[in-house]
Amino acid sequence: MTKKDFKAGLSASVKAQDVANNERFETAGAVLANLTAALGKQHQATQSMTQKPVVVRHTFSMSEADSALLETLLKAAAAKGSIFTASEICRIGLHAISGYRAEDVIAAAGNLERLRPGRKY
Repeated sequence: MTKKDFKAGLSASVKAQDVANNERFETAGAVLANLTAALGKQHQATQSMTQKPVVVRHTFSMSEADSALLETLLKAAAAKGSIFTASEICRIGLHAISGYRAEDVIAAAGNLERLRPGRKY
């Protein structure tokens, strides 16, 4: 093999390698672009699913009898292996009566003792 043929062969081999490398990088770039787009969509979907609900604090008064009933419910649930907070018990009650007709809720409220808010008796 002559020096000229060797140089031409080497030059052709380097050019072919450059073309192959460019094709590989273009393919890898396209794959990464698709992957980045897919991960971005997945991240947005995950963020929307994992957003925590807004918590609103309320303070309210209850009679001693209602407080004792709340304690009874908490202890009964704990005896069965479920530990709840007072807030959770109140929320359970809210969800339970949310399906009632307005007339039934008003009738049940008529049986409650009226309390002056924020006052100790």
